[in-house]
Amino acid sequence: MTLPFILHIPSATLAVELQLLSPLPDGRNTLHWQLELSELRSEHDISLAEFYNDAEFVVAATTGQIYKGNVEGELSLVSSLPVMGIDGGKGWLDKTRQEFWYAITAEMDDEQGDRLYGWSLRDWSLIAEMQLPEYLDIQQLHRRSDSNFLFYHKRSRELHKRSQGFWVINPVTAEADYHALDSLPAAGRFKTRNMLALCPKRDLALLPCVDALPCKESDADLQLGFQLQLIDLNSFNTLWVSTVRWLGNDTEQMLDIEVRQTLKAYYAGEEIDDDEVEDALEDWVDTLKGIRFCDNEDACWVCWKDGGLRKIYLSHPQQDYQLAGVSALVKPTQLDESQDLPNPLNQVAFNQYGYHLQTLSEQQLAVIDFDIKVVDISKVKPCDNESAQLMVSYQHGKQAELDMSEIYRMAYTQEGLNVINIDYLALPNCLLEGLRQMQQRMACLAEHVKGNRLEWLVEDRDGSQRTEAEFAAMAIKLPGAAELMVQMVEDFCAYADAYSLRSSQHKAALSDIVSTLAEFDIAHLALVSRYLNTIDLGRFGACHIQHTLPLIQQKYGQSLLNKLKYNKFIKSLPAELTNTHL
Repeated sequence: MTLPFILHIPSATLAVELQLLSPLPDGRNTLHWQLELSELRSEHDISLAEFYNDAEFVVAATTGQIYKGNVEGELSLVSSLPVMGIDGGKGWLDKTRQEFWYAITAEMDDEQGDRLYGWSLRDWSLIAEMQLPEYLDIQQLHRRSDSNFLFYHKRSRELHKRSQGFWVINPVTAEADYHALDSLPAAGRFKTRNMLALCPKRDLALLPCVDALPCKESDADLQLGFQLQLIDLNSFNTLWVSTVRWLGNDTEQMLDIEVRQTLKAYYAGEEIDDDEVEDALEDWVDTLKGIRFCDNEDACWVCWKDGGLRKIYLSHPQQDYQLAGVSALVKPTQLDESQDLPNPLNQVAFNQYGYHLQTLSEQQLAVIDFDIKVVDISKVKPCDNESAQLMVSYQHGKQAELDMSEIYRMAYTQEGLNVINIDYLALPNCLLEGLRQMQQRMACLAEHVKGNRLEWLVEDRDGSQRTEAEFAAMAIKLPGAAELMVQMVEDFCAYADAYSLRSSQHKAALSDIVSTLAEFDIAHLALVSRYLNTIDLGRFGACHIQHTLPLIQQKYGQSLLNKLKYNKFIKSLPAELTNTHL
């Protein structure tokens, strides 16, 4: 069933925000609400955002935050786990069992280790917490149909000792068993994201096979066969190995002749330096752009970096998904006079955007990279000629436009920003000019407030941009800068509706400038107190409780020299702050 709502993370915003949209018949989306995920720093921190029933959803970040929410716009933080490592945590949503699982690398007993947590979605109670085997790639978290978890794993970085297999983790007993595959991994260093496809629905895995490389050589060309292998994820037996593409002179841009000669010599038993072989194997597998199983057909798509596509057809489950056929090599070319199509993924939730290949229908395949190419696959069918090519057309899929009210437009889009244009951010006099522009707008604030939003963005001629916090930090030490900022805060406090003005969903207007002034000089604490007595602390107090006040206490609260001014500042704060947080 297709839900009437879409969870989306917009790009190129000043904060990480979650949108609830619903698709319109004309291809646009209606915005219902937009919420800021203030704990996150980048849209790339989002690992998963998906509904688990008609009205409720989960959002998981690689940085350890897990949120639950609903279509009414209620969003709460369920857990914030201490995540270590470059890639962060990985979530897995099991809609059938109504469970959410999350794997992380974290500090355990003064050492770094991997852990797996599980929650019941019925009441968000923690149902499991277990230690995982060492050195797992937790980004490879998958769940098998029998509920056991799988992690693809490569062992040893040394060329002649390498092996690969799967860890199987029992979520009830936490027992862990390793199942080695009968084949070798391609190399010890490359990432596995694009070269490994797992299908939980069928308990299958498709990945490159490099135990041997078929070779066809003539005076004019050296061709090597790219092989894939299909693995049964219950028995871990290899169901088949097959060459799915020959790489030669026509693919020189992907794989040059030197790499092919190195690989040919290595597989012929010649003595080749291990590092050279590993580099060549990595280049070999790196020609692969992605593999994706079809959701509603026993088949899968393979894509290479040169844009070439091939469809692989599997037999029925009763025949152990044997190789039933392959298509010709599909070569998409753009139509000369084509108009962009409405966003083909308009009704697909956020987590689907991460896939490189998405079957839209029997006639269309979306190839997703920095753009979306909608490829016409209506003529793709099994082909006996392994060298045959099929030229097909594609059109670009444009991003869906948002249909929103004027209030939402001011609240959520770039139109609601107060943009300050200066010549160059690197020049001190230009920074001061930017501050003067900001102060002039504050002097006639009613003309520049957009709804209840007062959010600054400073941009120079080169297109470089700085937020309020970044710009204030750059300018504060310049002669006259602090005075301009002080005047801005005073004008703000004198404004009749200052109480409700915001810069972001969780910050009052000028919060970052006030924090910058507080850190710069103790003489500004009286103004900071006036500001904190002006804003709505119920809505905007958290950022000052978590950041501004600890900063002031650390800088001035421990000094005998500043004790009198600091204590006076504390006594002048609103009761909501002094009674509860100090």
